Amino acid sequence: MSALVGLVALAVVGGNALPVAAASAAPSPRPPGASTVTAFVVGGKISCGSPTSCLAIGDNLSNGADPTPVAEAWNGAAWRSVPVPAPKASVAVLILADVSCRSATSCLVVGVYATLAGTGGERPYALTWNGKSLRPTAALPVPKGDKFASLNGVSCLTVSSCVAVGNLNVDTGHLAVEIWNGAKWTLRTPGIAGGAQFALPSAVSCLSVTSCVVAGQTSPRTGDQRMLLARWNGKSLTAMKAVSPAGAKNLSLSDVSCASAKSCAATGRSANEAGTSGFGFVEVWSGTSWTAHKVAAPKGDVESLLSGVSCRPSGRCVVVGGAITAKASRAMALSFNGKTWSAQPVPAPGTGKWSSFTNVSCPQANECVAIGEHGSTTAGNATSTPLGGVWNGSSWKLAAA
Repeated sequence: MSALVGLVALAVVGGNALPVAAASAAPSPRPPGASTVTAFVVGGKISCGSPTSCLAIGDNLSNGADPTPVAEAWNGAAWRSVPVPAPKASVAVLILADVSCRSATSCLVVGVYATLAGTGGERPYALTWNGKSLRPTAALPVPKGDKFASLNGVSCLTVSSCVAVGNLNVDTGHLAVEIWNGAKWTLRTPGIAGGAQFALPSAVSCLSVTSCVVAGQTSPRTGDQRMLLARWNGKSLTAMKAVSPAGAKNLSLSDVSCASAKSCAATGRSANEAGTSGFGFVEVWSGTSWTAHKVAAPKGDVESLLSGVSCRPSGRCVVVGGAITAKASRAMALSFNGKTWSAQPVPAPGTGKWSSFTNVSCPQANECVAIGEHGSTTAGNATSTPLGGVWNGSSWKLAAA
């Protein structure tokens, strides 16, 4: 699996139960036939420098065509489209994977592009956001002779201090860790924590440049895929012991957020042991160990998807995703106060429509902004469009993106 293929794929002891709002399109947020997507695909990310300044990134999909990058800015009242500059080199495909904002005028976006020149290859790419426009950063270093390298997650501590994680060639047994100082990148290539042959990191959350948690999935040569949870100390990655939910199989983590050394949460997804459906769960870090919190599914044929999480220093976290039946899905949100979970009801986008959140950012206590997509449940309607949501501490309000 190459880095770019992996990113597109992402666009796709403890059994503590999380509540979930009642669901109201199939084992994906989109109904059957929804092959045209004019929205943030699953894996789209958002980061807010303030409640009135957020940047969301993702990719559009259209049946038979390559993904195209999308960026939208939120000003507290409305969304606006932001042009995404491509690398100067000939580019076949550009994928935006993650974004991290430290203020209204400072964000960093990372991803990967495929080149057309020579024999081709995949290269990491990054852009800075000044509150008005996106601009490419200095070129990112890659190991000599490595044709496949990407960035999948990023976490910024200050305007000039960010850590990004990604992939190298599948056979190297190493990950890419790129450190941004505001002017240039420095590459580190630590071995994959836990000794797996291949790993696909999806997110990173840092308290300092020498204290980060990396989340994603590992794929052994044989057996089911497993969760990737590792600690970065500025030089190397150390595996953290993740706890699998009861009945889990083929586990992966999509997002991680750390509010302190004793408070982190990572969203995950699993296929059940029978392989007939999946469910969402959250891994919660107490400072000494991880605990698996499994989503309590509503009655009926339901699959839960949890894709984004944002935690505050108070220890409160907000998790978003979608609850799915055989007919439709409903965007869902949950809150965690450090001990218990509670559902945050999300309104439906309208009669005959499905919805799903992909990511969330909470820049202040009781103030969160989520992004996702929605579409019609009508048979033959194969288009989804962007969807935004705002949490004010007591209720969610949808905002068309």
